[in-house]
Amino acid sequence: MTTLENVFSWSKSRDEEFRECQRKYFYDRYVSWGGWDVNAPKETRLAYVLKNLKNRWAWKGETVHHVIEDVLKSLRAGRPVPFETALARLTEVMRRDYRSSKTKKYLDDPKKNIGLFEHEYEKSVSDTVWKKIHDESAACLKNFYGSGLYRELLEDDKSSWLMIEDLEEYNFDGAKIFVKLDFARRKNGLIEIYDWKTGKDDGAAASVQIGAYAVYAMQKWNVPLEEIRAYLFNLSAESPMPNPQPVSKELIDSTRKVMAKSIEGMKQLLEDPEKNIPLPRENFKFTENTRLCDFCNFYKICEKYNPVIARRSPTATDEAIS
Repeated sequence: MTTLENVFSWSKSRDEEFRECQRKYFYDRYVSWGGWDVNAPKETRLAYVLKNLKNRWAWKGETVHHVIEDVLKSLRAGRPVPFETALARLTEVMRRDYRSSKTKKYLDDPKKNIGLFEHEYEKSVSDTVWKKIHDESAACLKNFYGSGLYRELLEDDKSSWLMIEDLEEYNFDGAKIFVKLDFARRKNGLIEIYDWKTGKDDGAAASVQIGAYAVYAMQKWNVPLEEIRAYLFNLSAESPMPNPQPVSKELIDSTRKVMAKSIEGMKQLLEDPEKNIPLPRENFKFTENTRLCDFCNFYKICEKYNPVIARRSPTATDEAIS
């Protein structure tokens, strides 16, 4: 049997986590490793369970992405999915996930069963708020179906489609770079990359993500930068439509600088960079923004080590960030 190895890698989400809180990054990327084994050490298993939790906003986005993925893959196979069918599927999945999380089935198998942060930490979230999450997810799906892009895809040459939610990797500065393109196709001699959004836009983070996608596309399909187009499609917007993103040499250069600096910072906290072995946990700094601690998956572990934070009320400020 092949032994899994915790190989050093970089992604936009990994970079965001590292910049947000190094200690959170340490729990997520190192302490949790091997926690899929139910017989793993207690802290390792707990970290693995906690790292797989989703808060309700992330759950909304992930569910919408998965349903659209299924819709597009069915369409590519010549089986268009009516909106009513897709909506019923979304509702079914969210009901199943909610009930499974509520009964904490994720404690047995965190990968197979969704665990919601609000249930693990017993947050006081009303039924009205949970219904709103479903309704917002349904609205995103409806907006996708009602878009000009979807109508175009119905008639599109499916052989021109390159990717639908494929997790890919490439090498940069001796590190594996992971990217996951929501959708990519060839059109009129160009590569078009689409990224679905279901919440608030983050311009700076989106730029780095688009830059990483563009670097990947140039390597994957051996095309010059001039032949790449990128679009953000915010499905939660009132009148959603693909929003063209600048893909320029300046973007590529700045993205590579961000990636190089981030990788360097991460590797400075490794005892053995070749084997991706981290320094002891005390070398990974706590965030200075302790408000983030109330919404961190790893609070249960971190509260034992961080002298600054104290147990907050389960309902503290929860609605404030809705």
